[in-house]
Amino acid sequence: MTRRAPNTSAPAGRMIPIGRHRLHALDRGTAGDLPTVVFESGLVSPLQSWSWVQGDLAARTRTISYERAGTGWSEPGPAPRSVPRLAEELRALLTALEVTGPVVLVGHSFGGLVVRCFAGSHPQHVAGVVFADSLHAEELRRSSMQRRGMAWLEQSLKLSALQAFLRLGRRELDDQFTELPTADAAHARARLHLPGVYRAAAAELVAWKNADPAQVATEAFPPDVPVGVVVSGRSLRNDITHRKLQEELLTLSSDAFAATAADADHFELVLDRKQSTVVTEAVSRVLDRLADRHASAPAGSGIARTDAAGANVHEASTEGSNVAP
Repeated sequence: MTRRAPNTSAPAGRMIPIGRHRLHALDRGTAGDLPTVVFESGLVSPLQSWSWVQGDLAARTRTISYERAGTGWSEPGPAPRSVPRLAEELRALLTALEVTGPVVLVGHSFGGLVVRCFAGSHPQHVAGVVFADSLHAEELRRSSMQRRGMAWLEQSLKLSALQAFLRLGRRELDDQFTELPTADAAHARARLHLPGVYRAAAAELVAWKNADPAQVATEAFPPDVPVGVVVSGRSLRNDITHRKLQEELLTLSSDAFAATAADADHFELVLDRKQSTVVTEAVSRVLDRLADRHASAPAGSGIARTDAAGANVHEASTEGSNVAP
């Protein structure tokens, strides 16, 4: 029996209006006592980047992945594409999806900047956070390796936009997202031939590059929400400054822990089935901590009681050097 090729001519999720443009979102799982988990992707990353992690966590609670304006099926949004604007568009999306309670935010790479900004701007809407190989607001100022890498990435995005416009490099797209399930990989690649996808990512990168870090790390981070900092081993080995910045993310909350996917690179951390389990376990650890808080809350406090299973994630204190190489 031959397997039918997935239909990639339509969005995998729903197109959600926010203002004058629509964002593509995939809603999986059922809302219950646990908070909704919301995924924030890296540059050019379609929502299928979270296929493994979202699929696992949807068995426990409601989960939402989406594509920022201009990425995948999402329509372009207004300029400038600054991190604060991206955070506000995420807030508008959650409102449109009728997510009423605080959420657990999971941000990979550039998505971590949006998560950090959202948490500072809307602390009442944040129950917990997981940073997955996240960029830090001070990354470009303090890491020479990241400055060089981002300069290369900016040029690469512009070149990719030109190649897409000229219909070049289409064969290479078949090598993208091959770690994902077959149907999800096909959906992830479906819009990579469009120049606007790369222009949107370049606009986000340039806006961040030209911004004061204080504009990204707006306001104070909610001080006691559970925070997980997950880092790929290769990222730690490649840049000592990145390691120090990841340790600083641990100090954002009094309830923080670290986890390392020792053999993963930056992208395998979410795309690879085996490596992504470290991210899944970190999110589960945050959900467990929230469940424990709810279970021990005084009667009549308005906090729901819930039961949750444990997760095997290495925990570190927020003192000293906490991110293992």
